[in-house]
Amino acid sequence: MTGFLGGPLKTLSRKNLARVIRTVLDRHPIIVTSESEEGSDYVVESLVNLIPHRREVVFGSDFFSSGEHEQMIRFEQNDYNGERITYRAPSSASSSIIGQISNFKGWIIATTQDNYDDILQILKSCTQVFLVLKIHQGALSLESNGIHKKSSETSFEQKLLDKVMSETETRIERITRVLRRAAQGKISQRLEKSLIDLQHEEERVRQSLFRDNISAFVEAAWRALVILMRLRLLDEVGVTSILSKKMLSQSIDYKSASINRLVQFIHAEWGEDFRNAVQGGRGRSFGDRLEGFWTS
Repeated sequence: MTGFLGGPLKTLSRKNLARVIRTVLDRHPIIVTSESEEGSDYVVESLVNLIPHRREVVFGSDFFSSGEHEQMIRFEQNDYNGERITYRAPSSASSSIIGQISNFKGWIIATTQDNYDDILQILKSCTQVFLVLKIHQGALSLESNGIHKKSSETSFEQKLLDKVMSETETRIERITRVLRRAAQGKISQRLEKSLIDLQHEEERVRQSLFRDNISAFVEAAWRALVILMRLRLLDEVGVTSILSKKMLSQSIDYKSASINRLVQFIHAEWGEDFRNAVQGGRGRSFGDRLEGFWTS
């Protein structure tokens, strides 16, 4: 089992790790290349762990053809309640992508240097935005293709990482303090050092906190999607229903990410574009009336 935010991922700067998280959340494809299949596969599996709210399917194991892939895409498009899919291609199957797959939304691809150039050219011809992670001597370097300003803005992802790291440290410190007090002067220093070695426990706490924060973000986006979809129905019967960002933020009760970021995620996750449905000010008509519900 791969470590969480460990291995080569921990060699990335906080800024670049945030870019990776943004990329997988927005379902842009990622290529991971290394001299060995094991190295690429390890990083790809670690990247899948960054998006625990999605269902992983493995090319060359869970499905084999473009027809199966297209069928999964159609099911996803017709089911807002279903889990979104992450498509993982291990190094052993990546060469089979060539000539079969043309839609790489949500793909994370492991490859070796032998197949890298061919897969890179396919992605360049099929998609405008993707990341390349290269492993060399255990360290990762990051190369982007077509990353525009909105896709490279990572304030939410950086704050998420800061929060997870800070809260992990706090929780482990509390556990360590209790153990030190209990053992103080009663056992050897060697045994005490072993007692308070919490590396494995720290990994579990970090992973749990990350999952909780990602889940909170996804659920907030889902609540926003429900509101915006219903307001779209009102629009269709002639009722003006443009909300302000303030009202939408209060309605979903979530402050860790901006409304702009949530709207961008909704577009990536569920394919619905609400960029023009939310205003920066107080909103019009329905939005003005709704504000009274919160302030009365």
